Amino acid sequence: MTRLLVLVGIVFAASGPLLAAPNDGVAAKSSDFMATLQSYTASIEAGVSVAWQSVALPAEGGLGTLEALIGDAYYYGHGVSRDYTQAALWYRRAAVNSSAMAQSTLGDIYYYGRGVPQDFVEAGQWWQLAAEQGVAVAQLNLGVMYANGDGVAQDYVKSHLYSNLAAAHLPPGQDRDIAVKNRDIVGKLMTSAQIAEAQQLARAWRPKSPQ
Repeated sequence: MTRLLVLVGIVFAASGPLLAAPNDGVAAKSSDFMATLQSYTASIEAGVSVAWQSVALPAEGGLGTLEALIGDAYYYGHGVSRDYTQAALWYRRAAVNSSAMAQSTLGDIYYYGRGVPQDFVEAGQWWQLAAEQGVAVAQLNLGVMYANGDGVAQDYVKSHLYSNLAAAHLPPGQDRDIAVKNRDIVGKLMTSAQIAEAQQLARAWRPKSPQ
């Protein structure tokens, strides 16, 4: 479930604040879901190939996918009690294995201090990695960070770039409307040369492959 929140930073009297769309979730009932997932992950880490034959969950993305699933379970409370500290631990393991969605959610965790000390710099670094791989929500949030100078040097060109990319990649709906609004708000603070630069960067942008 996506919950829209206002990020602290630049506030425009005429146009309103920049918005972002970090992920949040609803707790679910406890079960043996976590034990099953963790046993799969432990087996794969030990190099037991038979685990791949028995895993019914979509594991095509590799170990990072399984670790991200465990992170999701803790973050949203799916099958276990919600535990942001455990979620952060598993998302980090998935993130270093190049899971773009885990990188994006880890950015949320650090931005809001969920289970970890709040750290805008760390949030920006994880959102940057996810945004470069094409995660539109991370692009939206990164655009806000560059506009506000939260954890990164304030840069309207990059803010416009990432807001523009988010607007292009998000499906029609509230999130996309927010990306368009953010892009237009930042555009009012830029020179025509800066806007042209941002638009050129957006046209040349291509998603990076996982490292």
